[in-house]
Amino acid sequence: MADVLEEYAQAVDERLHGIVDPAERLAGSVRLGTRMAESYPEVIRILRHSRLGRICAGDGLAPRVKRDVEEGMAAGRFTVVEPDGRGR
Repeated sequence: MADVLEEYAQAVDERLHGIVDPAERLAGSVRLGTRMAESYPEVIRILRHSRLGRICAGDGLAPRVKRDVEEGMAAGRFTVVEPDGRGR
């Protein structure tokens, strides 16, 4: 499973190559991820039964999403809201 997710993540990287805006990269990743669910339902079924542990692992999609979110926050593209409702 790790190999499948890493290969998919590399394909996403190739598809989004040249997009420098982290918010745009994240949106593209989400769009491509939803297409994966339609194209490869068996992979999604396995992920669902693994309790999402593979998605949150240190390889595949997780580090790329984390990178895009952190870069987006640093660039002011995302607003972080604290649990009390105040932005930071």
